[in-house]
Amino acid sequence: MTRLSLFVLGVAIALLETGMISAQLSIPVDGDTARSASISAVASQIANVNRGWTLNGIFYPIITGPELVVPSLYYTKVTEQLQTISQLNNTAQQAIMDTLDASGPYNTVESFKRGYEALENTGLIEAPQALDSSDEAFGAMRLGSKGYTMKLVKIGEWTDPLDSLPNLLVNEQCNKASVSNAIKDHTVFVEDFSTHGQYTDPKTASFKYTPNVVGFFCMNDKRGHLLPLAIKIINTGLTYTKNDSAGEWQLAKMALDSAEINFRQAFHFVHVHAISIPIQVEMMRSMAEAHPIYALLNYHFFGNLALEYLGGITLFAVGTPFDKTTAYGASGFLRSALDEISKTFINEDFPTEIANRGLTYLPKNRFVKYGCKYYEAGKKFVTSYVRAYYTSNKAVQADKELQTWAARCSVLEGVNGFPSSFRGVDDLVKIVANLVFQNSVKHHFMNGRVSWHSQAAPFSGLALYSAPLPTEKGATVNPLDYAVPSDLFAVMSFLVAGFYRPIPASISALQAYTTLPFTNEKVLEQPIAEFHLAMASMEDLIDNSEANEKYPFTWIKPSLLPWFSFI
Repeated sequence: MTRLSLFVLGVAIALLETGMISAQLSIPVDGDTARSASISAVASQIANVNRGWTLNGIFYPIITGPELVVPSLYYTKVTEQLQTISQLNNTAQQAIMDTLDASGPYNTVESFKRGYEALENTGLIEAPQALDSSDEAFGAMRLGSKGYTMKLVKIGEWTDPLDSLPNLLVNEQCNKASVSNAIKDHTVFVEDFSTHGQYTDPKTASFKYTPNVVGFFCMNDKRGHLLPLAIKIINTGLTYTKNDSAGEWQLAKMALDSAEINFRQAFHFVHVHAISIPIQVEMMRSMAEAHPIYALLNYHFFGNLALEYLGGITLFAVGTPFDKTTAYGASGFLRSALDEISKTFINEDFPTEIANRGLTYLPKNRFVKYGCKYYEAGKKFVTSYVRAYYTSNKAVQADKELQTWAARCSVLEGVNGFPSSFRGVDDLVKIVANLVFQNSVKHHFMNGRVSWHSQAAPFSGLALYSAPLPTEKGATVNPLDYAVPSDLFAVMSFLVAGFYRPIPASISALQAYTTLPFTNEKVLEQPIAEFHLAMASMEDLIDNSEANEKYPFTWIKPSLLPWFSFI
């Protein structure tokens, strides 16, 4: 991007997302009929309704939200966001596909590596981190760009297959005498995709699929690595470890990676984009644009409406690169997303998630290590922000716009755990801080530049391809039989490269809240300044901490972290 285009982009985002608000932010007062009338006018133009997408004549419900009607307020919002977001496209995406097309065919490990080298040599994009298929890298990825459903294994859990693992293997991978000792010492973790194979697109399951699979990892304190312990493919009942043949073990890791990549896309979509949209709609229907909570969340919700619209066209539709290359395909993604909606809880914030997953025992995990710092900085800012406008708990209770929003969100289908009212500052801060964190931090840990680096042909793909799974141990396995076909490699890379977007300084966390209406608010000057200091400190922390890491995870430092979810 040129400097001029970056300036234009910054202005566009500022104007679009503030609605050109220049008036001082305020909570409502009794008797303000003009404000009430403006809210009623918006409420008459947008609403949450039951809706869905149709693929091949089959209707797939999605979370409640606004219906796309032309013309409408929703259509206007989507159009405005699309105009801005289009300036953030990866302009090298087509060149990446063309370069790979010209560098094939791909039928050996070396040929895939040459394809990535061609991309690096032309300066289009660096080779993905997942290209390293070693056990050390496989575990390290679960400390960074993967592992967002990983949990601590507790005593009595997963006795099959863990109890059958030989002590020598456990000692090598866990530095513990037995698996029971490893579990007691809180060093065994699990990625459970034991039922997720059902989301494979049935129309393509014979040549593109992901199985039901469970992976186990150990934090080896002696070696300082998270290492794969065992992988069980439920479909065949076979459990694999590094003691099996190289081909069998590689296939097992490919199976787990394919399940993780597919589910992470649905997981992040639901827990960030999808769940935020009906909440945003009720916010628009319940509060004035000059409401401070409206202004803050409108800022961080930016892009969700456009993302959902784009997803229905460019991703979750028949014949798209996503449909052609992922195991789930468009239909499986929608089925998975619908099932995941029931598992979302707005009142479960970052500390609750880390505690529930037992990740306090995995401090090397970057989501724990850096997520904690981000959450603390964000919550501190939100607390100061809220207290700038609410002098007491009674003021929160008396805010009719705020309480109407809570009441409406609490009964939304698919939105779980939203309080029916806010009793005070703490209640409000918890919900708002969580929504801000989900959209401006957690999203980027799961999706964005990590999407490129968390996959790589031939051994960390978006599906298992072509060959059926072996049904007995000791079978001769060539992992390349399950790798992405040569003619789809460029298509797959085109897809994931689309998530690797430019991050202009104007949209990074380092410059958050430097536009209207926030710059008009004297009461926010100190909180914003303190937040910027916290982000500068985070930048240094991540740079210094990752400098000597073999598998650095720097794609979530503030300069690469947009303050909204669409990247």
